[in-house]
Amino acid sequence: MTFLKYLLILCTIFLMVTNSLSEEIDKEFNIKPEGNLDTVELVLENYKCIFSFAATGGTNENWKIFLTTENGVATCFIGRPKPISYLFFKQFSAQLINTKTGKSNIIPEISDNSGIMPLGDQYILTSDNKVVQSNNFAGNLAFLVLNSDK
Repeated sequence: MTFLKYLLILCTIFLMVTNSLSEEIDKEFNIKPEGNLDTVELVLENYKCIFSFAATGGTNENWKIFLTTENGVATCFIGRPKPISYLFFKQFSAQLINTKTGKSNIIPEISDNSGIMPLGDQYILTSDNKVVQSNNFAGNLAFLVLNSDK
């Protein structure tokens, strides 16, 4: 009986620690095709995800920014949940910053409505680890995922 009590206590502590290692926050925002530069950002623990954009064409679209941290690694997702986006992005930039260190070391994954776009094709990673459109950018975005390295 005593062994079962200790086992139950250990399991409870394990669950509490495991749940505290992963956190998430999200925010819905509306992109208006007015061509004006706008910015949305989220902050969670030691991370800040920033998405700046200017879009034209189509109609207003609801997009979502989602930031999660787990075991010291952060992931930021920015995109339109459904359906595909009909906006034409004149420009965009995205960055995931560790606010504690001031560093931004990310692994980006960006998709247009046709699929994943290779780094260097339609977007580039600047020297300060900000994702921006390249000269070849066709104006279409479906989602962006920024993963921090540990």
